[in-house]
Amino acid sequence: MLRRTLLLLILSLLFWILGCSDSATDPDQGSGTFNLNDQFGSFTDSDEELAFDDPRLLALASDDETYDDPILSTAGMNSLLADDESGFYHLRIVWGRLYFDTSATKVTDWSGSLAINRGAEIVRRVIRFESNQDYVLPRTDRRLVEWVSKTTVHHDGIAVDIVIPKTRPFMDTTTVIDISSENDTTEIIVIDTAYPMLDPVRVVFETGPYRSTFTLSEISALDTIIYLDDSNSVALHGLKLDSRPCPRGFLSGVWGLDEEGRGVFRGLWISRNGQVTGFLKGRYGVNADGMEVFKGKWITSTGSFGGLLNGTYHHYADQEVNDAESVRPGGSFRGKIYSARRVEVGVLKGRFRASSLVNDGFFQGRWRVICPDLDDQSDNMEENF
Repeated sequence: MLRRTLLLLILSLLFWILGCSDSATDPDQGSGTFNLNDQFGSFTDSDEELAFDDPRLLALASDDETYDDPILSTAGMNSLLADDESGFYHLRIVWGRLYFDTSATKVTDWSGSLAINRGAEIVRRVIRFESNQDYVLPRTDRRLVEWVSKTTVHHDGIAVDIVIPKTRPFMDTTTVIDISSENDTTEIIVIDTAYPMLDPVRVVFETGPYRSTFTLSEISALDTIIYLDDSNSVALHGLKLDSRPCPRGFLSGVWGLDEEGRGVFRGLWISRNGQVTGFLKGRYGVNADGMEVFKGKWITSTGSFGGLLNGTYHHYADQEVNDAESVRPGGSFRGKIYSARRVEVGVLKGRFRASSLVNDGFFQGRWRVICPDLDDQSDNMEENF
């Protein structure tokens, strides 16, 4: 807690210093040059400073930490990971207040587990785990991850690889002797090949506040946020990792208003294995045609240009918003990723929850590069609202 508090104080000071610099060309700093009617607003394909010179993004990135899972050194893991026929999946789960809620005072205990009935789980990242409070319990079973986690004003989470071995056939050999000829005896070997009857793979996420079970096909397309009655939420996002991977990953960040009341978003660009590899930022609002649109840009972790973003967002219909959601209505977004030559190269999709307060909302989602020879529709990334 002390380490995080000191980091936030340092970042706040840095932000104050940066705020005194010239920001006339930054559409997020009130230049007035941003136009929601343009294809990409005022964003260009130029390189940027680290994290767009935004200490708030650096603070978000520091929340995700690599976890060195000791299960990797156990017997059989090397052969399982080296087997091209194994099924590989990645699951990212975040629980608690998905936005920073200073009004929250109640401690919620999210201690729980992630279990599968066949295969192995590898913890790749822990998200906002605080020292001496949140931790992964010792791994004794590669099919089970357990943790201790408590939240108040913010959230915790984990990013886990799931590896499923291919079902191997067994052989039942029968010998038949053909005696149709007195002088000739022919031996015929009959091999019956069958697959063992195994239960479907189930992935079970279980905590005190929330529990759910998923199949592998559901994880491949998992993109959901569960809103609980006490203002806590659980964000679950997953994908399938192909042996010839098409680049894909996750998005996470803040969706809200700036000091002038304009819609802005900023967040993390996360790789297929849960690692923060870049940053994104942008604006959203209603254009001249009455459409709810967003424009943005993503950059790599070093500031190099990654892509331009253009899409639409959609608020949930009134009848879809329950009492818990009505305080902070949300919705979903989907869009496209463009190269420096303005060619469509990928898609992004996710969910958000807005707020009437400054910087007090969030978004979670997924992104994928379009690979024509590896196009996999099982992730539902091409679906509309």
